Amino acid sequence: MTMQILQISVYGKNGERRDVKFNPSRVNIITGASKKGKSSLLDIVEYCLGSSECGVAEGFIRKTVDWYAILLQFRDTQVFIARAAPLPGQNSSSTSHMIVEADIKVPDRSELKSSTNIDSVVNFLTEKLGVPEQETEVPEGQTRASISINFKHSRYYLFQSQDEIAAKKILFHRQSEPHIPQAIKDTIPYFLGAAEDDRLKDLSSLRGLKQEKTRLTKKLYELESLKGDGLQKGYVLLAEAAEAGLYTGENLIPNEKDLLASLSRISNWTPPLVPVEDNTDDPLPALEREYQRFQQQKREVRFKLNAANEFARSETGFEKEAEEQSFRLQSIGLFKKAAAAEHICPICNSQHEAADSAEGIIQQALADLAHKLDGVERNRPRITGYIQGLIKEHNDLADKIKKTRDSMNQIRSKDATSEGLQDRNLLKSRVAGRVSLYLDGINWADDTGPIKRQIAALEPQIEELEERLNPDALKERLDAQISIISEDMTRWARELGLEHSEHPIRLDIPKLTVVAETPHGRTPLYRMGSGENWVGYHLVAYLALAKWFIKENRPVGRFIFFDQPTQVYFPSDKAVTGNIDEIENDEDRKAVKKMFEWLFKVVEEELGPDLQVIVTDHADIEEDWYQSAIADEKWRGDVALIPKHWYAEE
Repeated sequence: MTMQILQISVYGKNGERRDVKFNPSRVNIITGASKKGKSSLLDIVEYCLGSSECGVAEGFIRKTVDWYAILLQFRDTQVFIARAAPLPGQNSSSTSHMIVEADIKVPDRSELKSSTNIDSVVNFLTEKLGVPEQETEVPEGQTRASISINFKHSRYYLFQSQDEIAAKKILFHRQSEPHIPQAIKDTIPYFLGAAEDDRLKDLSSLRGLKQEKTRLTKKLYELESLKGDGLQKGYVLLAEAAEAGLYTGENLIPNEKDLLASLSRISNWTPPLVPVEDNTDDPLPALEREYQRFQQQKREVRFKLNAANEFARSETGFEKEAEEQSFRLQSIGLFKKAAAAEHICPICNSQHEAADSAEGIIQQALADLAHKLDGVERNRPRITGYIQGLIKEHNDLADKIKKTRDSMNQIRSKDATSEGLQDRNLLKSRVAGRVSLYLDGINWADDTGPIKRQIAALEPQIEELEERLNPDALKERLDAQISIISEDMTRWARELGLEHSEHPIRLDIPKLTVVAETPHGRTPLYRMGSGENWVGYHLVAYLALAKWFIKENRPVGRFIFFDQPTQVYFPSDKAVTGNIDEIENDEDRKAVKKMFEWLFKVVEEELGPDLQVIVTDHADIEEDWYQSAIADEKWRGDVALIPKHWYAEE
């Protein structure tokens, strides 16, 4: 069991607390009349899990509640998350209170405090569920920004609100909101497992290699532009230096070695220190300070980069050694044998009754080895990203240094021109600056050959990664996984008797819908007839995805929240008791009962104990299996999420 809901709580401004408790690993029903707060339960859970806005509707809840909270159960611990209600006129609050313990006693209102913020809560859940810090890939030629995947992107598969579960053109939670459809398309390959961690790490490497190639190509262009006709520009600069009084030698055409030595001395010339009047409008001192600051930052970044590369090499060495140990054990089948039945020797595979702990020691050692390898694998993308960030920062600083130096020289040049070059020191500074710029280009390399060789060495690495990361290969893996998921969707759609289920049913990820594969082409959800079909296919799609997430151990919560699935049969304006006898059409009554029977069967027989389903609905079926699943009092009459005396006092 990974992340299921044990309790939803609301804290009144009067200091009281109202709890709604749920059972893990089974179907939970909240049944009641309209306007009792059923749909708000979904909004409260999503708000506590990091939603940017509080979706709770205006009314008694907003007026009487000042904290919302949920209690989550993980495999090894419980997590309590409380989030302050938005202040009047606002849509959200970042103020949060979180507790992480093995067994939590839900705190009273007086114990709540601002111990953290909602961003920290999301970061905790991201790490707790095992979502690596990765960036989605954006195809070349597209301008949208990449997405940093976190827990928030898994919420699309956990909720179906009242206006979504019966929609014919919307399949996923929040799909109708701006930018969300593209976010779902970009992140679903990761959550399904089509885009593995290695792929995302390789994408980071490919980005780094391309950035380095771009930098070297730009550098090569600058060098070739700067050098012009070999050292001819150097001799011109030496003549200018002689005219300015910076060079006193008689030979204005020395050999190349003497030329570069003379220019080096000229570039280091500094004007004599003489008293000058303060000029608060002169930008040159500020630029000089910026120049020195950038130089210092560049040295610090270079030091960090060297340290990070050394750490990465040590991590790689450890991983190779650990993997070699793993391969040795695998070659003799020890990993498989260590997982055998009790009293079976993992070495010789024979039965024994020995009471010593050798077997346990071997199994523990194997588990430790696997854990360490997993840790190294999870760390690698972060290390790679950190190194790439330092390289980019180093290159940015180098660019800033060059631009600052150019600006300083430009200012000196303009000042000298405006004053008619009367100040000889200023003229010398200008010439020395030009010489320094020239030498910086010459000193990058005696020729452009090394840079060209670096670019040539990068190109095959880039080609190899591009071939490995071919989007067509990712699409093939994703299509294969969707095909497996579609087998369950087709089978369940036929059990529910949904229209078009005589054909294969599958997810259409590019269009974010469900389609039927007919001989005449694909029939999308919105052309599949009635609201009964739309609700049925939403249920089928979400449960099929949940089964895949469970089977493949993907980092998605193990609960689904369905709000008002019977709305197409059970109009709220006619519902009084919730008994299905209130449904006029006999076929519709049978369909409602059949839908819930199927939902209970799938959760209990195929997905239990790994999935929890919470349903909020008008329906109240007088069957033992349904009544035993009701998680709270029936919300009718004065019974609701908010006790009547809360708003009566208000």
